[in-house]
Amino acid sequence: MTHPSEEKSLEQRFHYDPDKNRFYVNFENYSVQTLREIQRIEFLVAEHLSHLGKRVDAIINYENFNIKQELMNDYANMVNRLMEHFYAGVTRYTTSRSLRDDLGKSLQQQRVKPNFYSSNEDAERALKA
Repeated sequence: MTHPSEEKSLEQRFHYDPDKNRFYVNFENYSVQTLREIQRIEFLVAEHLSHLGKRVDAIINYENFNIKQELMNDYANMVNRLMEHFYAGVTRYTTSRSLRDDLGKSLQQQRVKPNFYSSNEDAERALKA
């Protein structure tokens, strides 16, 4: 059986659209199991965005995303650092209420607004508002 995160490599999950100045992160079917993976995510985002010299809006797809509960705070800290350095605005989406609740609480503890929506369309609209 294939591990869900092997369907698409981590490197393939990031896309910057220069016309919209928007950064897309696709964590659909991705699973974070180690602190090393969190560090890798942070490195890859920085690699994509640090040369731009400006902040971008980001939309993150968390559909069927999994993270070990004990890594939630480390993940939220990483998100906070990315927001401080690279993101002008961020929206996130997933249909999973439990993920919105769990990750949302961890983000709020880091003083990060969760900005979770149930669809990509709602996340896109929220950035335009």
